[in-house]
Parts: sequence; C-alpha cells; structure tokens
Amino acid sequence: MYRLLIENSNSSSSKSLTEDGIVNFSMFSELDSPIDFKGFSIKYVFQGTENYKVNGNKFRVNKGEYLLGNDFSEGKVNIGSNETVKGLCIDINPTILSEVVASFIEPGTPFSDIQLDKFFTSESFFENKYSLDKTKLGQLLFSLGEILDKDPFANHQFTKEFFYELAEKVVLDHRPILKQINSINSLKVITKKELYRKVLKGKDYIDSNYLSKIEINTIAKESNLSEYHFFRLFKSVFKISPLQYIISKRLEIAKQLLQNKALKLADIAVITGFSDMQSLSKAFKKAIWHLTF
Repeated sequence: MYRLLIENSNSSSSKSLTEDGIVNFSMFSELDSPIDFKGFSIKYVFQGTENYKVNGNKFRVNKGEYLLGNDFSEGKVNIGSNETVKGLCIDINPTILSEVVASFIEPGTPFSDIQLDKFFTSESFFENKYSLDKTKLGQLLFSLGEILDKDPFANHQFTKEFFYELAEKVVLDHRPILKQINSINSLKVITKKELYRKVLKGKDYIDSNYLSKIEINTIAKESNLSEYHFFRLFKSVFKISPLQYIISKRLEIAKQLLQNKALKLADIAVITGFSDMQSLSKAFKKAIWHLTF
C-alpha cells in the first residue's frame, strides 16, 4: 500500500497496518504531531530535517538519515522549515520481519531465533537513527526515495517481496547490534539500551575527532560515563579498547596517504595524529603483528 501525506490534506497516518506494510511519502513544512509506530517503522528523511522525541530520546534526523522504531516506541515529531521537508515513513508488518528472522538462523549462531525475533518485536529493540551510507538498508531507501520523488502523486504499488527485502536489510544490519547490546552485563533491558547509547556516543565522538589529540577521559565525559566504565563498556561491546580503535582509525588514513608519493612519512605521521614517524611505524608494525598472530 502507498499513500501521500501532505499539508492540509485528509490523509492520515493513523490507519491500521495492512497485511504486508505501508509506504508513506510525506511533504510538510510545518508539523507537530504524535508519532505512529505501527508494526516495525522506518522514518527516512529525503530532504530537510525532522525532529523526533522517542521513548525520551531526542533525534534530529537530517537528509540522508533514518530512524527505526517498533510498536513499543512512542513520542512525537516536529517539523518547522521554510522549505518542504520530504520523507518516507514505512511500516512493516511484524509477521514479515519474523519470517525473515527465521530464515537467517544458522547452526552455531550466538543467539536463538526466539531471542532475535523478540529483539525486533518487543521493548528490547534499540530505537536509533542511522546514515544511509553506513547500512545495508540505506541504499534501498535512497533508491526508493528518488523513485517516489519523481512522481509522488502516482499510484505506486509495493509487493510482499518488497517488504521482505526491506526486512532482510534490517535484520542484516541489526544482527551485530543485538550481539553488542547483549555483551552489556545488565538484567534490565532499559539499562542495556541506555548504556549502549552512551558508548555509541563515545564512538561517534572518536569517529569525528580521531585525528586530533584526544584523551579517553574526554571521550568518557562526552558519553556521561567514568573513564573506567567507558573503557570497560567499549571493549566489551566492540572487542577492542578505545585507544586501539583510535589507532586503527588513524592507520586507515595513513595507508591511504602513503599512496601519495609527494607526502613524506613524517608529514603523514603529523596529519594522522601520531607524534612522529617512529610512532607511526611502530603502530604499523604492531598492527601487522596482531594480524599475523
């Protein structure tokens, strides 16, 4: 099913979920409304910015980003812009998602099918926003947005296979996320999600500042955690220490810069945050040693 949601129209997103799912293409410049999460929902911003508050957490979803939630997610959305904000709201029937989950279970998987299915269809699900270029779902959303934007008033049709494909991308993206959340030692679901959100905030800070001189204590403060608690959580979730992660990010850039014959090793060391070329060389050798052994 497909619907176009625009200002001053009689269209409503509160209709019940169809057998497979619903694709809504929205065009608003002003909107302040409670959010409808029916089944499993994808809120993708194609143009502009949408501001959400979901289960007490604020999300500023910009162009090229999307938010995920399920029946246990509630809150509101606010849009205020001089230009039209365009987005997709896709609701997938939970039975579609459960069928896809069942097909992904393999012998030796670190979690049972019941655990994986429950993750998507209960309060355990981690509502969060993502960038298109960092997920498998992203490219599919981008292509769909471009198609609908060419003629949003057309009578677009979506098959059951389309919703299967969406669900498949969601499951592929979230299998490692479930594993990371389960690595946090807490009995309460809400605590696991809160701690995971904090450690992700620290990781995002590293991703934005790893070429600068940053201290682990500074990253921990950004995450609202003590330095030791952040260190322990980060290593538990990502299987690498914060410092090792920073070094690995710097080495990735250094490898790319080494292809530029005009740059000297000493210059590359400075650019990538190492104190000198000896420190860079030592980091490279250590990384090679770990790969070998």
